[in-house]
Amino acid sequence: MKNEEDAGALARAIVASARVVETRAPGSAAWMMPLPAPADLEALFAVSDGLTLADGTRILGREEIAPATRWLKEERSLHWGDDLLVVGERDDLVIVRDLDLEGRRAGGGVLEAPTDGLEDFARVGRDLLGYLAARAGVEGDARPAPEQAAKDAIARRDAAALARALEEPFYPGGEALFAHAALALGEMRAKNGDHEGAMDAFARSVETRARAARRGAETSERAAGWRACARAADAVGSSEIAAACRARAEVA
Repeated sequence: MKNEEDAGALARAIVASARVVETRAPGSAAWMMPLPAPADLEALFAVSDGLTLADGTRILGREEIAPATRWLKEERSLHWGDDLLVVGERDDLVIVRDLDLEGRRAGGGVLEAPTDGLEDFARVGRDLLGYLAARAGVEGDARPAPEQAAKDAIARRDAAALARALEEPFYPGGEALFAHAALALGEMRAKNGDHEGAMDAFARSVETRARAARRGAETSERAAGWRACARAADAVGSSEIAAACRARAEVA
Protein backbone atom coordinates (compact mmCIF):
# COMPACT_ATOMS: atom_id res chain seq x y z
CA MET A 1 0.00 0.00 0.00
CA LYS A 2 1.24 3.48 -0.83
CA ASN A 3 1.90 6.02 1.92
CA GLU A 4 -1.01 8.20 3.00
CA GLU A 5 -0.13 11.16 0.77
CA ASP A 6 0.35 9.03 -2.34
CA ALA A 7 -2.81 7.04 -1.59
CA GLY A 8 -4.82 10.26 -1.32
CA ALA A 9 -3.44 11.55 -4.61
CA LEU A 10 -4.23 8.27 -6.35
CA ALA A 11 -7.75 8.21 -4.94
CA ARG A 12 -8.37 11.74 -6.26
CA ALA A 13 -7.01 10.78 -9.68
CA ILE A 14 -9.30 7.75 -9.81
CA VAL A 15 -12.36 9.81 -8.92
CA ALA A 16 -11.44 12.36 -11.60
CA SER A 17 -11.11 9.71 -14.33
CA ALA A 18 -13.48 9.91 -17.29
CA ARG A 19 -14.23 6.22 -16.72
CA VAL A 20 -15.84 7.02 -13.37
CA VAL A 21 -19.50 7.78 -14.07
CA GLU A 22 -20.79 8.25 -10.54
CA THR A 23 -19.27 9.49 -7.30
CA ARG A 24 -20.71 10.54 -3.96
CA ALA A 25 -19.62 13.19 -1.53
CA PRO A 26 -17.57 11.89 1.39
CA GLY A 27 -19.85 11.11 4.32
CA SER A 28 -19.59 10.86 8.07
CA ALA A 29 -21.28 7.49 8.49
CA ALA A 30 -19.77 5.21 11.10
CA TRP A 31 -17.73 2.20 10.02
CA MET A 32 -19.81 -0.74 11.23
CA MET A 33 -17.43 -3.65 10.68
CA PRO A 34 -15.72 -5.33 13.68
CA LEU A 35 -12.28 -4.49 12.25
CA PRO A 36 -10.83 -1.07 11.37
CA ALA A 37 -11.29 0.07 7.78
CA PRO A 38 -8.15 -0.67 5.72
CA ALA A 39 -6.09 2.29 4.55
CA ASP A 40 -7.01 1.88 0.87
CA LEU A 41 -10.75 2.12 1.61
CA GLU A 42 -10.19 5.09 3.91
CA ALA A 43 -8.28 6.91 1.18
CA LEU A 44 -11.13 6.37 -1.28
CA PHE A 45 -13.85 7.31 1.21
CA ALA A 46 -12.01 10.56 1.95
CA VAL A 47 -12.75 11.73 -1.60
CA SER A 48 -15.83 9.71 -2.59
CA ASP A 49 -18.18 7.54 -0.58
CA GLY A 50 -18.12 4.76 -3.18
CA LEU A 51 -18.20 5.11 -6.96
CA THR A 52 -19.30 3.51 -10.22
CA LEU A 53 -17.17 2.92 -13.31
CA ALA A 54 -18.35 2.88 -16.92
CA ASP A 55 -17.67 -0.87 -17.09
CA GLY A 56 -20.31 -1.43 -14.40
CA THR A 57 -17.94 -1.83 -11.48
CA ARG A 58 -19.63 -0.41 -8.39
CA ILE A 59 -17.73 0.20 -5.15
CA LEU A 60 -19.91 0.47 -2.07
CA GLY A 61 -19.94 3.38 0.33
CA ARG A 62 -18.70 3.20 3.90
CA GLU A 63 -22.07 2.45 5.49
CA GLU A 64 -23.03 -0.12 2.83
CA ILE A 65 -20.15 -2.53 3.37
CA ALA A 66 -21.23 -4.00 6.73
CA PRO A 67 -24.85 -4.79 5.75
CA ALA A 68 -23.81 -6.09 2.33
CA THR A 69 -21.21 -8.40 3.87
CA ARG A 70 -23.57 -9.61 6.59
CA TRP A 71 -26.44 -10.20 4.16
CA LEU A 72 -24.33 -12.17 1.69
CA LYS A 73 -22.79 -14.35 4.38
CA GLU A 74 -26.18 -15.17 5.84
CA GLU A 75 -28.01 -15.55 2.53
CA ARG A 76 -25.42 -17.93 1.07
CA SER A 77 -24.29 -19.57 4.35
CA LEU A 78 -20.72 -18.53 3.65
CA HIS A 79 -17.96 -19.51 6.04
CA TRP A 80 -16.06 -16.26 5.71
CA GLY A 81 -13.95 -14.78 8.45
CA ASP A 82 -14.42 -11.21 9.68
CA ASP A 83 -11.46 -10.10 7.54
CA LEU A 84 -13.36 -10.65 4.26
CA LEU A 85 -15.41 -7.60 3.28
CA VAL A 86 -17.84 -7.17 0.39
CA VAL A 87 -16.79 -3.88 -1.18
CA GLY A 88 -18.43 -3.92 -4.61
CA GLU A 89 -19.91 -5.75 -7.57
CA ARG A 90 -19.83 -5.95 -11.37
CA ASP A 91 -22.17 -7.98 -13.57
CA ASP A 92 -22.24 -11.44 -11.94
CA LEU A 93 -19.17 -10.83 -9.78
CA VAL A 94 -18.78 -9.82 -6.16
CA ILE A 95 -15.72 -7.74 -5.25
CA VAL A 96 -14.18 -8.61 -1.88
CA ARG A 97 -11.40 -7.00 0.15
CA ASP A 98 -9.43 -9.67 1.99
CA LEU A 99 -7.42 -8.26 4.91
CA ASP A 100 -5.81 -11.67 5.68
CA LEU A 101 -5.15 -10.74 9.28
CA GLU A 102 -3.63 -14.13 10.12
CA GLY A 103 -1.36 -14.23 7.07
CA ARG A 104 -2.81 -17.46 5.71
CA ARG A 105 -3.92 -16.23 2.27
CA ALA A 106 -0.84 -14.79 0.60
CA GLY A 107 -1.41 -11.34 2.08
CA GLY A 108 -5.01 -11.01 0.93
CA GLY A 109 -5.92 -8.22 -1.49
CA VAL A 110 -8.85 -7.53 -3.79
CA LEU A 111 -10.74 -10.60 -4.91
CA GLU A 112 -13.46 -11.30 -7.45
CA ALA A 113 -15.86 -14.21 -7.08
CA PRO A 114 -18.79 -15.24 -9.30
CA THR A 115 -22.18 -14.91 -7.63
CA ASP A 116 -22.73 -18.64 -8.20
CA GLY A 117 -19.38 -19.56 -6.62
CA LEU A 118 -18.72 -17.17 -3.76
CA GLU A 119 -15.85 -19.14 -2.26
CA ASP A 120 -14.02 -19.45 -5.59
CA PHE A 121 -11.88 -16.34 -5.33
CA ALA A 122 -9.53 -14.91 -7.92
CA ARG A 123 -7.15 -12.24 -6.66
CA VAL A 124 -7.16 -9.22 -8.96
CA GLY A 125 -5.21 -6.64 -6.94
CA ARG A 126 -3.20 -6.09 -3.80
CA ASP A 127 -5.41 -3.19 -2.67
CA LEU A 128 -8.50 -1.38 -3.84
CA LEU A 129 -6.73 1.73 -5.15
CA GLY A 130 -4.41 -0.27 -7.40
CA TYR A 131 -7.36 -2.31 -8.66
CA LEU A 132 -9.43 0.79 -9.42
CA ALA A 133 -6.51 2.67 -10.96
CA ALA A 134 -6.03 -0.08 -13.53
CA ARG A 135 -9.74 -0.25 -14.33
CA ALA A 136 -10.14 3.53 -14.48
CA GLY A 137 -7.15 3.93 -16.80
CA VAL A 138 -5.41 6.29 -14.40
CA GLU A 139 -2.16 4.35 -14.39
CA GLY A 140 -1.06 0.77 -14.49
CA ASP A 141 -1.18 -0.84 -11.08
CA ALA A 142 2.31 0.00 -9.81
CA ARG A 143 2.41 -3.15 -7.68
CA PRO A 144 -0.01 -5.67 -9.16
CA ALA A 145 -0.83 -8.94 -7.48
CA PRO A 146 1.49 -11.73 -8.69
CA GLU A 147 -1.41 -13.42 -10.48
CA GLN A 148 -1.99 -10.34 -12.65
CA ALA A 149 1.73 -9.70 -13.03
CA ALA A 150 2.14 -13.25 -14.33
CA LYS A 151 -0.66 -12.85 -16.86
CA ASP A 152 0.79 -9.56 -18.09
CA ALA A 153 4.30 -11.03 -18.35
CA ILE A 154 3.02 -13.99 -20.37
CA ALA A 155 1.24 -11.63 -22.75
CA ARG A 156 4.48 -9.64 -23.21
CA ARG A 157 6.61 -12.82 -23.34
CA ASP A 158 8.76 -11.26 -20.59
CA ALA A 159 10.57 -14.15 -18.93
CA ALA A 160 12.31 -12.04 -16.30
CA ALA A 161 9.05 -10.41 -15.14
CA LEU A 162 7.30 -13.78 -15.15
CA ALA A 163 10.04 -15.33 -13.01
CA ARG A 164 9.68 -12.49 -10.49
CA ALA A 165 5.90 -12.99 -10.32
CA LEU A 166 6.36 -16.69 -9.67
CA GLU A 167 8.60 -15.99 -6.68
CA GLU A 168 5.62 -14.53 -4.80
CA PRO A 169 2.89 -16.65 -3.22
CA PHE A 170 -0.30 -16.94 -5.25
CA TYR A 171 -3.68 -16.69 -3.60
CA PRO A 172 -5.20 -20.03 -2.48
CA GLY A 173 -7.01 -21.60 -5.40
CA GLY A 174 -4.57 -20.15 -7.93
CA GLU A 175 -2.73 -23.43 -8.52
CA ALA A 176 -3.92 -23.82 -12.11
CA LEU A 177 -2.75 -20.30 -12.99
CA PHE A 178 0.60 -20.86 -11.28
CA ALA A 179 1.12 -24.15 -13.14
CA HIS A 180 0.25 -22.49 -16.45
CA ALA A 181 2.56 -19.56 -15.76
CA ALA A 182 5.46 -21.84 -14.80
CA LEU A 183 4.86 -23.86 -17.97
CA ALA A 184 4.99 -20.63 -20.00
CA LEU A 185 8.23 -19.63 -18.29
CA GLY A 186 9.75 -23.01 -19.08
CA GLU A 187 8.77 -22.59 -22.72
CA MET A 188 10.36 -19.13 -22.89
CA ARG A 189 13.56 -20.41 -21.33
CA ALA A 190 13.61 -23.44 -23.61
CA LYS A 191 13.32 -21.15 -26.61
CA ASN A 192 16.36 -19.25 -25.34
CA GLY A 193 18.34 -22.46 -24.91
CA ASP A 194 18.36 -22.31 -21.11
CA HIS A 195 18.14 -26.03 -20.36
CA GLU A 196 18.54 -25.81 -16.59
CA GLY A 197 16.19 -22.85 -16.22
CA ALA A 198 13.57 -24.44 -18.44
CA MET A 199 13.62 -27.72 -16.54
CA ASP A 200 13.37 -25.89 -13.22
CA ALA A 201 10.30 -23.96 -14.38
CA PHE A 202 8.74 -27.07 -15.88
CA ALA A 203 9.29 -28.96 -12.62
CA ARG A 204 7.49 -26.24 -10.67
CA SER A 205 4.58 -26.43 -13.08
CA VAL A 206 4.37 -30.21 -12.82
CA GLU A 207 4.63 -30.35 -9.03
CA THR A 208 1.95 -27.68 -8.65
CA ARG A 209 -0.36 -29.72 -10.87
CA ALA A 210 0.37 -32.85 -8.86
CA ARG A 211 -0.30 -31.15 -5.51
CA ALA A 212 -3.62 -29.85 -6.78
CA ALA A 213 -4.73 -33.23 -8.14
CA ARG A 214 -7.33 -35.30 -6.34
CA ARG A 215 -6.00 -37.93 -3.98
CA GLY A 216 -4.71 -40.95 -5.87
CA ALA A 217 -4.30 -39.06 -9.14
CA GLU A 218 -0.98 -37.41 -8.34
CA THR A 219 1.13 -39.82 -10.40
CA SER A 220 -1.00 -39.61 -13.53
CA GLU A 221 -1.19 -35.83 -13.20
CA ARG A 222 2.58 -35.59 -12.83
CA ALA A 223 3.07 -37.66 -15.99
CA ALA A 224 0.53 -35.54 -17.86
CA GLY A 225 2.33 -32.43 -16.68
CA TRP A 226 5.68 -33.57 -18.01
CA ARG A 227 4.09 -34.50 -21.35
CA ALA A 228 2.67 -30.97 -21.52
CA CYS A 229 6.16 -29.62 -20.87
CA ALA A 230 7.54 -31.79 -23.67
CA ARG A 231 4.97 -30.37 -26.08
CA ALA A 232 5.85 -26.84 -25.01
CA ALA A 233 9.55 -27.46 -25.61
CA ASP A 234 8.85 -29.08 -28.97
CA ALA A 235 6.76 -26.05 -29.95
CA VAL A 236 9.80 -23.77 -29.63
CA GLY A 237 12.17 -26.19 -31.34
CA SER A 238 14.00 -27.46 -28.27
CA SER A 239 14.12 -31.19 -28.96
CA GLU A 240 16.72 -31.88 -26.26
CA ILE A 241 14.58 -30.35 -23.51
CA ALA A 242 11.48 -32.02 -24.93
CA ALA A 243 13.24 -35.39 -24.73
CA ALA A 244 14.23 -34.75 -21.12
CA CYS A 245 10.61 -33.94 -20.27
CA ARG A 246 9.33 -37.09 -21.95
CA ALA A 247 11.86 -39.10 -19.97
CA ARG A 248 10.53 -37.53 -16.74
CA ALA A 249 6.99 -38.45 -17.80
CA GLU A 250 8.00 -42.10 -18.17
CA VAL A 251 9.20 -42.33 -14.56
CA ALA A 252 6.66 -39.99 -12.92
